[in-house]
Amino acid sequence: MAKQPQVTEQTRANLTAAFWELYLEKPIEKITIREITDRAGYNRATFYLYYHDVYDLFEQLEDEILGQIRVLVQQRLLFEDQLDFSHHMGFIVELAQRFNAYMPRLMAGDPSFEERLKEIIAPLLDRFILPEEGLSPREQDVLRAFYLSGLLGAVGAWMADPDSMPISRLIELIVGAAL
Repeated sequence: MAKQPQVTEQTRANLTAAFWELYLEKPIEKITIREITDRAGYNRATFYLYYHDVYDLFEQLEDEILGQIRVLVQQRLLFEDQLDFSHHMGFIVELAQRFNAYMPRLMAGDPSFEERLKEIIAPLLDRFILPEEGLSPREQDVLRAFYLSGLLGAVGAWMADPDSMPISRLIELIVGAAL
């Protein structure tokens, strides 16, 4: 018997929501499959239809988040003549709102997530921010690392209290500082 796509999607969404609730409460090492399934209202066998273990679920969630950011960067921002965040503000706001509850924890709790995020964002810096001439490759690496760390630090600080500043102002500050 084939699974219904809507049921599969809803089951995954419920398991994911239960995981995120637990992940915001405690470290991933302390999260059990039983806690996830109890919170989501499923049995352990259902969990294993979709994931191998808690870490597999976590990795799939990270991949989904990073995939959406990659789409924004590679299919939209990199093809512009200039870096114009305001042109894509709706998509940026949607991503920020969708992942706002999780990004600070992911960025603070998983160094590999931050490194993967930096790899996605680096081409933007290379194309629009870093000078094309006058710097050695090593100097470009250092400057890229500076901008990436600063950018992610600013985003992390904003996400700690996003209601205190509109995302449009955050982008304005970041773009203004980079120029």
